[in-house]
Amino acid sequence: CDKNGWILGFDVNPGNEHDSRTFKGLYDKLQDIGMEKCVVDAGYKTPAIAKLLLDDGVKPVFPYKRPQTKEGFFKKYEYVYDEYNDCYICPNDQILKYSTTNRDGYKEYKSCGHICEKCEFLGQCTASKNHVKIVTRHVWEEYMEACEDIRQTLGMKDLYSHRKETIERIFGTAKENHGFRYTQMYGKARMIMKVALTFACMNLKKLAKIQQEWELEMA
Repeated sequence: CDKNGWILGFDVNPGNEHDSRTFKGLYDKLQDIGMEKCVVDAGYKTPAIAKLLLDDGVKPVFPYKRPQTKEGFFKKYEYVYDEYNDCYICPNDQILKYSTTNRDGYKEYKSCGHICEKCEFLGQCTASKNHVKIVTRHVWEEYMEACEDIRQTLGMKDLYSHRKETIERIFGTAKENHGFRYTQMYGKARMIMKVALTFACMNLKKLAKIQQEWELEMA
């Protein structure tokens, strides 16, 4: 939807499919409307989506995501990336060299186990049996860093907070008033028909309310 809560498009996908994998289909339907910013939740915060939006000149507005690190261990941001040498430097000033790129597009940087086994911070760094610390970095990580800069820009956090007044309200209304908490029809084609009719009616209801307000103001 747009910033005023008008539903602009939709897509129907299986419930066991991750949000990030369904984004492209919906985004392709909305490209013609001339988006300047795209405000999405944490499920869409991936390097691939960040690259897609930035390459198209659209500003992605992602939420803050807590580091997914076990308690008591160093956070990923405590390992400093050296862009010139393409390596990471750990909190004890040791180098993690590039090793390989996995099938998911993440470059793996590994420490030297012989050095790490004597390190006083080993217990805060890794629990691996060979004492090797692995840090990953996506090949499109610079796009995620650009998105983080956008998130820190003045006004972006306030813009993200408006989701609860727009798309989240639409989701809530659809679930509570129109039976969208569960799929009540068999087959994707039937669900597309139901979603299209429901969202069209929700837009018409919104339009009718606005028209009624205009008539009251003109009276």
